Amino acid sequence: MKKLFASVPMRGRTEEEIRESFAKMKRIAEAYEGEELELIDTWIAEEPPEGAKTNAVWYLGKSLEMLSTADVYIGVSTYGYFPGCCVEEEVAQLYKIKHYHVDATDIIPNWNELMQRLSALERPTLGL
Repeated sequence: MKKLFASVPMRGRTEEEIRESFAKMKRIAEAYEGEELELIDTWIAEEPPEGAKTNAVWYLGKSLEMLSTADVYIGVSTYGYFPGCCVEEEVAQLYKIKHYHVDATDIIPNWNELMQRLSALERPTLGL
C-alpha cells in the first residue's frame, strides 16, 4: 500500500482539529489516486530536546524524516503563515514525490478564525 504524507497547518490548532484535517486530506488523496492509502501519522507528541534553539525547526526535521518514507504528498495553500508546510511542499516537489495541492479553506473550516488568532503573532517569512 502506498504511504501518504499530509501536510496540514498545526500552529494555533488543537490535536483534534489537526487530526480532522489529516482525515480530510486522506480522503481527497485517495480520490485522486483511486486507491486506499496508508496515512503517515505526523503528529509529534514528544517535546524538542533541551538545547533545541528553534522548536519549530526541530519539529520540521522530524516531519521531513517522515516525508522521506512517502509515496504521495498532499498539502494546502497556507499563504505563508505556516512556513513548515511551505518547506514540506518544496521538498516534495524538488524530490519528485507525487504531490497534490488543495486550498486550506477546503480543509480547515475555521480558516478565517484561525487567521484572526494568528494575526496578532508575527508572520513568519521565507527567504526563498
